[in-house]
Amino acid sequence: MSEQLVAAEPQRNRTVVVGASLAAASMLMMFAGMVAVYVSIRQNNEHLIEKGVGGSVWFPDLTIQIAPGTMMLFTAMMSLFTMAWAVQAIRNDDRRNAYVAMGLTMLLGAAIINQVAFAIGDFGVPVDRSTPALLLYALYGAFVAALGMAIVGVLLMMLRAIAGQYDSRNSDGIQAAAIFWYAVILVYPVIWYLITITK
Repeated sequence: MSEQLVAAEPQRNRTVVVGASLAAASMLMMFAGMVAVYVSIRQNNEHLIEKGVGGSVWFPDLTIQIAPGTMMLFTAMMSLFTMAWAVQAIRNDDRRNAYVAMGLTMLLGAAIINQVAFAIGDFGVPVDRSTPALLLYALYGAFVAALGMAIVGVLLMMLRAIAGQYDSRNSDGIQAAAIFWYAVILVYPVIWYLITITK
């Protein structure tokens, strides 16, 4: 009597990366919609001012300082390099550098959230006083929420790497966390330009 061996299920490679890419794309679409609403309302306000039939000053002078937003931008750009370092380190089985890079990435993410909290406290514009203030807080709030999710994703992948699940043969989870991180961080230059520079 011969026993029939059942073949193992084929391994589905890259499913985590595909899932993270879809999550990043949906998050980018959400921000694209929010930015479109912000720009549309601001343009409509400027049109009303030009026609002399209404509108108001979008933000009073010195409401938004350039320095805090620019520091957030530089901190965000640094985190792109540390996340790339983490992916490269895990691909080379350099676990120590991978842990350091992921830790630095999360630290830079927390620093960005701290800088956002400082900038919001420095604005001095109550959220319920005007449409521009509401849009400002909505954009920054959505960015902080997305960045918080990205930090949690990096933390979970770091814990799984510490447990030994990721190495040079299987680094999909860390690549997935990196894809989402890149998408979140690349949203900030748009917010920075719209709010800090063009006001």
